[in-house]
Amino acid sequence: MRGSRALPLAVLCGSAFLGAIDVQLANIAFPDMLRSFPSSGLPELSWVFNGYAITFTAALLPAGGLADRFGYRRVFLAGLTVFVIGAALCAIAPSAGILIAARVVQGVGGGVITPLTLALILPYYPPERRGTAIGLWSATQSVATASGPSLGGLLVGVWDWRTVFFLHLPVGLVVLAGAWRTLARTPPSTPSTPSRLPDIVGLILLVAAIGLPSLAIVQSDAWGPGSPGTITALVAGIVVGVLFVRRARSHPAPIVDLRILRARSTQRANLAMFLLGLVMFALPLANILFLTRIWGYSETQAGLAVTPGAVAQVLTAPIAGRLAAKAGHRRLALCGVVLLSLATAYLAVATGGGQAYLTVVFPAVVVTGVGVAVLVTSLSGAAVAEIPPARLATGTALSVTSRACGAVIGVSALVLVLSGHRVGVIGAYHGVWATMLGICAFIAVAAAGLRSPEAPATANAGQREPGTEPP
Repeated sequence: MRGSRALPLAVLCGSAFLGAIDVQLANIAFPDMLRSFPSSGLPELSWVFNGYAITFTAALLPAGGLADRFGYRRVFLAGLTVFVIGAALCAIAPSAGILIAARVVQGVGGGVITPLTLALILPYYPPERRGTAIGLWSATQSVATASGPSLGGLLVGVWDWRTVFFLHLPVGLVVLAGAWRTLARTPPSTPSTPSRLPDIVGLILLVAAIGLPSLAIVQSDAWGPGSPGTITALVAGIVVGVLFVRRARSHPAPIVDLRILRARSTQRANLAMFLLGLVMFALPLANILFLTRIWGYSETQAGLAVTPGAVAQVLTAPIAGRLAAKAGHRRLALCGVVLLSLATAYLAVATGGGQAYLTVVFPAVVVTGVGVAVLVTSLSGAAVAEIPPARLATGTALSVTSRACGAVIGVSALVLVLSGHRVGVIGAYHGVWATMLGICAFIAVAAAGLRSPEAPATANAGQREPGTEPP
């Protein structure tokens, strides 16, 4: 079995790496994009990220529902194809508008492949070793996060920002060919579901329910938190979300089976994952802004300064996956919360105007990396521990969606807090870190409610050996 799964796992990890590193590469290339399109201002080009973030988040749950219905491999290959096509369109975009449109397309593909890589990896491992599979997936994404800034800088230096997207083409095509070949021969089992067509209206409602609040959040800085546009988008998203829930409960073939939320561990794990998303993406950005705005670091120096945290996350994730099977998701998640709390508290009380990287920032970012790796691994496992194999893609997509929604809110809130003249006030950063410490307390409350033992029989029922063609 070990040899039969090596190539598919390599392909799936390559896909996870490609999806995770994309945002890092685009971030590094952004200043060069501004120079390439001088007639487009910062607000317009910010949609290179906002458009991707909204469509990525909106595609996550529909991807899981469609994969459960039509087969993981088919939907995964379609998403990977869309992702590569979007990257090609970005690389040749002659204008800012076309670049933004291409990023929207790429965001759809990224939102499909990110949760499905985990859903495809999990069945290659027996239920008692799911933690190892999740650790592998988490470590792959951490490697992408750690290597993204330096690799992006090198690529932009070769030519310009287009090199970043041209790199997606050979890598994406290799991964796509590998997925087409290996997953067709030795795919994980994906039990078939009813052949009834999915609820297209429900799909539109779901995309709108996720996309409209995301639009309100990412545009709140430009429109204003209390502007008519922001409020309208937020309220419309809530109303559409209620309509989606009502339709999903009554439709015979809902795009998302909401019954998976009946399990307590699934509820608590997704709540904790949402809260973690508020912190885990905003915290590194806050640290970089602090280093550049308060301590006077260059962007390159700040990137190197926070890299040890990403390295610690890479090294910890596989270990955390193995520990989850022994200690249980609840205990491991609480340990991760303690570590993340210690790091944010230390930053809030120990940082000052004088530079003390080795004694303050370095240990804080390392402990943060370890804590985040432990939390992501344990919560990802808990989120699918009580979900039957036939709904595994929906379960993983729900977990990633929870984290992505938290990330959009957390980063947007951080930008609002640190915008304008406050960006150079050290007290603003202390307040940000203290707020994150408070969020950690809520994560602990949610994690304490995870069910133990961690792998009930309902989650293991119907598990089949790899080697069966998916529906």
